[in-house]
Order: sequence, then structure tokens, then C-alpha cells
Amino acid sequence: MPEVKLERVTKRYGKVTAVDRLDLVVHDGEILTLLGPSGCGKTTTLRCIAGFIVPDEGRIFLGEEEVTRLPPEQRDIGFVFQNYALWPHMTVFQNLAFGLQLRRTPKEEIRERVREVLSLVRLSGMEDRYPRQLSGGQQQRVALARALVLRPRVLLLDEPLSNLDAKLREEMRFEIRELQRQLGITAIYVTHDQAEALVLSDRIAVLNEGRLVQLGTPEEIYQRPANRFVAGFIGLSSFIEARVVEVEVETAVLETEDGIRLRVPRNALAEGQAVTLAVRPEHVEVLEGSPADPENAFRVEVIRAAYLGDSIDCRLRLGKWELRTQLPPGRVPPPGEALWIRLPREKLILIPA
Repeated sequence: MPEVKLERVTKRYGKVTAVDRLDLVVHDGEILTLLGPSGCGKTTTLRCIAGFIVPDEGRIFLGEEEVTRLPPEQRDIGFVFQNYALWPHMTVFQNLAFGLQLRRTPKEEIRERVREVLSLVRLSGMEDRYPRQLSGGQQQRVALARALVLRPRVLLLDEPLSNLDAKLREEMRFEIRELQRQLGITAIYVTHDQAEALVLSDRIAVLNEGRLVQLGTPEEIYQRPANRFVAGFIGLSSFIEARVVEVEVETAVLETEDGIRLRVPRNALAEGQAVTLAVRPEHVEVLEGSPADPENAFRVEVIRAAYLGDSIDCRLRLGKWELRTQLPPGRVPPPGEALWIRLPREKLILIPA
């Protein structure tokens, strides 16, 4: 049964359409990430679900109940803000207890629920500290605990890790995911960070210019992007434009405008069709020398290379096209050096032009 459902939700600000006829279903107990660049409509969508914004068109459901115009306090939703929004003059306990007090929860129950949730987020013993006495990661946990102590039906998170340093962000991704699984709560997570989305999500909804462009599991989004935007936004991709010049039983041959030929799986390709090839860095095989098998093997030139510790980030020139790959740590090849590579046909991502 869907826990959250959006039907043709639209929100405009003057002439700008922030969310454009969005249909979306979030299943009970899953964590779904709204992913996309700044201005794509993900935060507006989240705030419509929370009740902070009323859409101009469309309907929003929690379970079978329509909540489109219901105020936030009547939606049984927990919200974790980007800047945490903790009360600076209140202790950790007071921050967590505030919402329960507004609901006239008995004092003893408040103490017990605050104790339980602080243990859950590993902040036991910090009830009397003020936000200024906490690290960024601890403040983030308090903000999460404040939402969870209300035992909401749905948890909404608006880029909650954006104010943390890179190492702490990586740690907190796994903590949030584990906590969501442990509680079995339905969660909608907003981010523009693809790594966060891939780690956290059961499914990802990729948004662009207010529209849903692809919905699927992290594996589906990464391995089978629906279009060039998704292929470029999720992970690193190099693109090659080509046209189908031969179609055989199991394979097809593509040719670029500068005469480079590549063999790919046939799929549903037709002769004369224009396609875009998306090439992931991990799918570029660097060879020891000139290969015996010429299929999809090319001599390329190093444009530049950078040492990253565990790998070498390398940009290569193939005709007029630029490819990116990672070499194992070792000697950094200088610009202009020639290398042989292979682009395995089964690894190439085909996107109809």
C-alpha cells in the first residue's frame, strides 16, 4: 500500500513552474530520495508533502487520506531541516520535548520517549547540553531525534548532511540508513549529492526542471539511465555521439562523424538511427599494448592526469571525444602519452538521441 502518493502536483512561483505535474508513489517502509540539481523542485516537493506549501494543482495522500490542504501539525510527519533549526536557548532534552509538550503528552511519557530516542541516535547522557556545546554531527543527530520522538508516520529529510564535513557526511549516510531500516519508517530524503542517494535509497526519483525524469532503484538509475541528463548527473560519464551504420543479428556498428567505429549490442537499434554512448570511467579498459583483438580497441592520447592517492584520474582523447578513466596508483602518465584502451561493448550505455 502506498504511504505517500502525489497526483499531478504542480507549484508555480510567478512564471516559474517549480514542480510540474508530478506523479509519485512512496511505498510503506521504504526510503525514497528526491535527487536533482539546485532548482529542480525537490525541496518544493518535500515542503508540499509536509504542508508548508500548498500546491496550485494536484493532490497529496498519506495512505488513503487526502492531505493536500491539511496544515502540517495534522499530517503526522517528522521533518529534519537542512540547518537543523534547533532552539539555541533550549537544552537537548527541551528541544526534543517541545513537540510532545504541544501535544499535551504526560511528563513521564515525555521523559521515557526522549530517553529512548537519544539512545537510538547514540546521544545518551547529553540531555542537558545546549546546541552550541555539540559538534555538527551531534547537532544533526539531535535534529533527527527531535523528528523521531514524535513517532511520525513519515519522515522527511531536506539535505540534512549538507553542513557536515566530507568524512562525517559519509559516516552519517550509513547511520541514517541503518536507523531507517531499524525503525521501518517511511522516509523521503532530498539531496543533490549522488553518492548520498546511491547509499541511502531503496529507490531514487531524479528530478529536472520540476519534472520526474526517472524513477528506479540505485542500480537501475546508474546502469540504465533513461536519458543523457540522468547519465550525466548520476555518476561520471563521457559521451560519444554516433549513428548506426550496420545492424547484424546480435550486434550493431556505430560510427561517429570523425570516423570512429564501435560495435555494441543490437538492442532495438535501426540503421541510420542517431544514438549517444555514455561511457563510465570504470568501463574503460586500459591495455598493456596493441591488442590482438581489434574490437572496440583504440589508441588514445592522455590529455591530463591527476594523482588521487588510491587511483589516478585520467582524461583521454579519442578522436574529437574526451574519455575519463581511473588508473591504478603508480606512475602518472604525462600529457601527450599514447595508450591503448578497449570499450567493452556490453558495458556501453546506449541512449537514443
